[in-house]
Amino acid sequence: MKSTLLSALLALCTLPLLATSDPVSAYDPLEVSFYNPKTLWDVNTQQMLRYEPAWQAFNAQHDNWFVYFNETNGQPHRAYGKAIPTSGATIEERAWNFINTELSGFDLPVEELNLRAVAPAKDLTYVHFDQIHDGHQVLNGGFVLKFWNDQIIMWGADTYTGITASSEATLDAFTAQLVAEGDMTNTIVATEVDQDLGWVALPGVQDVRLVYQVLVKTENASGVPANYYTLVDAHSGEVLYRQNRVKHITNCPKCNHPEKKAHGHDREVRTMGMMDVDGSVSAEVYPTSILEETETLGLPHLTMNLGGTSVTTDANGSFSSDETGPVNASIPLSGLWCDIYTNGNQPSFTTTLTDGNNLVSFDGEANIRELSAYRSTNIIHDHVNAVLPDWDGMDFSLTTNIDVAGECNAFYDGGSINFYNIGGGCNATSLLADVVYHEYGHGINNEYYQDNGGFFNNGSMNEGYADFWAIQISNNPNLGQGFFTDDVNGIRRYDVDPQVYPVDIADGDVHGNGEIICGAWWDTHLLMGEDWETTLPLWVQAYPGLQATAFNGNEGEAFTDVLLDVLQADDDNGDISDGSPNGFAIIEGFDIHGITLLANADFEHADILAAEADETITIEASLDVTFPFSEYIEAARLFYRVNEGAITEVDMVNVDGDDFSAEIPGQAPGTLIEYYLGTLDIYGNVANVLPVGSNLEDPNVRYYIIVGATAFETHDNDLTEDWGPWETGVAGDLATTGQWEVNFPIGSTSGDGTDGPLVAPNTQVTPGIDGELCFMTGQSGSFGEGMGTNDVDGGHTTLRSPVIDLTSYEHPIFSYWRWYVNAPAGGANPGTDWWQVQISDNGGDSWVFIEETRTQENNWRRKAFRVEDYVEINDQFRIQMIASDSIFVGQNLDGGSLIEAAVDDIFLWDLPSVGVEELADAGQKWSIFPNPSEGTFTLNYAFEQPENVQVEITNAVGQVIFREVWNKAQGNRTLHLDGAATGLYHVRMTQNGVTTVKPLQIVAP
Repeated sequence: MKSTLLSALLALCTLPLLATSDPVSAYDPLEVSFYNPKTLWDVNTQQMLRYEPAWQAFNAQHDNWFVYFNETNGQPHRAYGKAIPTSGATIEERAWNFINTELSGFDLPVEELNLRAVAPAKDLTYVHFDQIHDGHQVLNGGFVLKFWNDQIIMWGADTYTGITASSEATLDAFTAQLVAEGDMTNTIVATEVDQDLGWVALPGVQDVRLVYQVLVKTENASGVPANYYTLVDAHSGEVLYRQNRVKHITNCPKCNHPEKKAHGHDREVRTMGMMDVDGSVSAEVYPTSILEETETLGLPHLTMNLGGTSVTTDANGSFSSDETGPVNASIPLSGLWCDIYTNGNQPSFTTTLTDGNNLVSFDGEANIRELSAYRSTNIIHDHVNAVLPDWDGMDFSLTTNIDVAGECNAFYDGGSINFYNIGGGCNATSLLADVVYHEYGHGINNEYYQDNGGFFNNGSMNEGYADFWAIQISNNPNLGQGFFTDDVNGIRRYDVDPQVYPVDIADGDVHGNGEIICGAWWDTHLLMGEDWETTLPLWVQAYPGLQATAFNGNEGEAFTDVLLDVLQADDDNGDISDGSPNGFAIIEGFDIHGITLLANADFEHADILAAEADETITIEASLDVTFPFSEYIEAARLFYRVNEGAITEVDMVNVDGDDFSAEIPGQAPGTLIEYYLGTLDIYGNVANVLPVGSNLEDPNVRYYIIVGATAFETHDNDLTEDWGPWETGVAGDLATTGQWEVNFPIGSTSGDGTDGPLVAPNTQVTPGIDGELCFMTGQSGSFGEGMGTNDVDGGHTTLRSPVIDLTSYEHPIFSYWRWYVNAPAGGANPGTDWWQVQISDNGGDSWVFIEETRTQENNWRRKAFRVEDYVEINDQFRIQMIASDSIFVGQNLDGGSLIEAAVDDIFLWDLPSVGVEELADAGQKWSIFPNPSEGTFTLNYAFEQPENVQVEITNAVGQVIFREVWNKAQGNRTLHLDGAATGLYHVRMTQNGVTTVKPLQIVAP
């Protein structure tokens, strides 16, 4: 099976299978995919990738560009925006110049790119590249560029560097064939192994495998082909992917079929005129459905022999010739675009035609099933040629088989369309015009993709697009009415109960999943005024995007790519950010079905760490929103709750341009406010959340405001450890590497060297020159080492505090800074393992969760909680942090994940005290009041010795802004930090080598 065979591999595209109880089901348990069909992207990973140096540099050079990433390779899957001028004499030269100049900062295997196809569509031109590594194609990869008037408006890099697998197969071809055949339940007709191996990139981690491509051709007991395109790992022998496909009766049907070769140009199509013998050929047919009355209509493009001369009817069934009568006419039910057969026999008859107008009827020479299918096939062909006038890929006579053995079915097998007779509670499918259109639509999909160097791989897209080809002609969203003998309803409806991604996506149900994308097109059509003259040009310009090259299980990516291509097709000035004529209708039509673009609209916000009691708190943020994201957003919103209460939602007021603000009422001392920001779209959905993931069921760390409280005790791993040493590992821990330790953070990255996104931190939190250490799960060897350098492996690891006495506190609040990563770009099994924080009021005999999340953030983030909201306040308090690398045998890398965690600056806060009697610092008793402060505050202190009390204040970046030495054992000193910026500061008091540190929050007056 050479590469020419692959050009003929076509998706097995059937309407309902044989079970009449569920005639629309098409699930095949033998299919295998490595994609999760309900998972599109992780918003945290996407946000992290947007901050990679290469994208930041590109974005800085080009205004109004947006992106969603391939999370496996960390590269933009679709980058799009305002048109970028290019240079070059040809479109190919422009493409290469853009790649080599504008994208030089990205890690692209440019030398492995191979131009596959240039596909023009009105003002747009798509340029598709394959990636060929060591002589083998990356089957689910490649590179694409989209031009608008010779300017770039989109590019995407599903390419892979650093492929480590050997390009020489360990298995031989015969063994791969046996593996592919191993669990077949159908009768195996033949098996062919492609001598051209390929690469496939598994999702979730950049794990690129060498594979055999094996086609196992089978038939079930009813003779229906259900042949399997199978990818077998050429080293391990594992079946990685299997999809139902079929093959033409020849390897290259468009090359070998004489009508296809001619593309119709050698057919004689006569126009009407003053000829000797003319007329029309007609028959009684069902024009749309068996539910409607029959009509006598012309048979278009019918080819007949008149006295040795080939004559073809026109689109209305009329013909003319130079022959003079009488003349013998041989008329088969065959024409330019359709050959009708029943059980291998083609209806035909002979008659004698006379001079003048001859009204020829095919009635009685063929049955109504044959005649109806013939006419419907020609109608869909003519429609395609009108919609795609520059493409002649279906200009051949397609075999159309009637009354195929079986019931309740119709299918396209790559070489023919096939229709079942009445039976099993179903009518003859050849009598339903839109069923014929649907099956022919599969041929359009596959032939068009092959002509542009691709394969219509995705079964859901194939079914949805075949439905939409049919609906374009019928204008009826109730597809297949008359399919059942006892029910006027069709088999799929697009005017009720819209199917939504990812809620309604079902593994293997290509027909049901196809309703999502077809429904998006139908509803967009309705929202654009039900105007096909507006809808179809967008369809035509989006079609060459080849979105359906996505493998089965990757529907979410394909659907999103369609939306982007439709919006850019609708754009009229090369700048999608300023809107398009039908942009709102397109966005709404697709959003009805859960298909949206990943929003590149981000808040900018400096979070408030502390506030004074009983004073209104103003939350300020900026939000830069352009089209298409502006079409989704109705409001910016603040979400907050007080002391673990219910979430309160407040619309933020647009105060100026991109600036928004909202207010939180003043709260009592000792209150903890938890908050996050988000946008509300026009359909009531919350998006663009900051901190990212704060609205999830297991949320990311939110922002916390500690109201009217002062930090009394601290553990920062540097100068202050008020509670003594912590346990860095407890009984039951299973982690083999990455156990908790106190050390200097060095940092590892998910990219190449120091330019990649951080996985393990390279800084700690404690400010100033004395801040060096933190708790971490294993130290990297040197900065910029690859991710996984001493990460958590083999189980969980626990960091546990000593027992802490809280009996002297009224409303104790703990805060800590933590770092947690479980889903870095390219990491194994992203987002599957837990970060957990627990507290106890019985010394550790039992525990209560404070955090339990699988949502990462590769930044230092502060978490806070009030002890009384979870456990009793007593002298047996403990807290522990757990980072896990769970093992599930059989998952990718046996379940191991890329886990990094760190903790620093743990503070204990309570209501402020003016006196010093309540303070428990050994030998040092001092406090700050008020805290937060507007810049003027008082230090209350009492030390055992009266001299050499050094006082130092540092800002958030460690700069010393105040330093004095006092020689008085106790007292009250009022300090004025005039002009100090709002934010967090640290106050250090040192005597005789003993230092304590307390935070100071400066707030706006």
